[in-house]
Amino acid sequence: MSRPLREVTTYLVIAFSLAIGVAVAMPHAGIGVLLSALLPLLTVVVVTFTTTPRGRRRELWGSFGLNRSGKHLWPIALAVPVVLAGAAYAVAIALGVADLRTVDLSSSSVVSWSLNLLSTFVFMSVLFLGEEIGWRGYLLPRIQQLTSRRRAALVTGFVHGCFHLPLILIATTYDEFGSRWFVAPMVVAVITMGGVFYAYLWDRSHSVWPVSIAHGAVNITFGLGAGAVVGSETDLAYVAGESGLATFAAVALLAVVFLARAEVWRAPVDSAVAEDRRPVSV
Repeated sequence: MSRPLREVTTYLVIAFSLAIGVAVAMPHAGIGVLLSALLPLLTVVVVTFTTTPRGRRRELWGSFGLNRSGKHLWPIALAVPVVLAGAAYAVAIALGVADLRTVDLSSSSVVSWSLNLLSTFVFMSVLFLGEEIGWRGYLLPRIQQLTSRRRAALVTGFVHGCFHLPLILIATTYDEFGSRWFVAPMVVAVITMGGVFYAYLWDRSHSVWPVSIAHGAVNITFGLGAGAVVGSETDLAYVAGESGLATFAAVALLAVVFLARAEVWRAPVDSAVAEDRRPVSV
């Protein structure tokens, strides 16, 4: 077995074992969702101190790009998830599945809402930094050593999606509305397609920061969308949010465009590392 394949296998066995353990141990506890988001980071920590030679541990953590901001990609990392996830809720409103909730636009309410949004965004970005250290920082580069970068983007996204299945199928506090037969495969499909955009951000910057920002923006927009509309939560689960058909259509379209046109996946691997000053282009 090659070293990349051995490292991928080790990571997946540990990560999925922990995910199943959390779902079984705390099936009805809301904190289980938070803990699951930290498991990829915990998995990398375990791998660091159990299977990584002492002399390579600093090199391993340096490879995650924590010292590179990738700030030239922050605008697209923020805008794309907001547009796609927000569009899915717009479709739900257009189809009559939900109605727009009355919004308080008083100055005090806007200030309070803005501060809450900012604090939530910072929290989510830091939280998903840990998750993306696992998926895009550790796993994606190793899968790229086993197959093409386009295929690696889809494979990593698919595995990331499957990582959510213990929470969906065993626990009761995550994507809990709608038939499990529909929600489970749709969540995997949406995250698989979303993985293409995450991989693009990683390959353009070789930094987990833009990816964690995009990941946080997705979840915040889902939360804002759910809070901004009134309707059947089950019906909404089928149209918008992480398991929605409209969400999947939007994310899949973006994935097809990036897989076909992203310049970073046309260049040799060695020349794909981007600098912070590199202009943003698809």
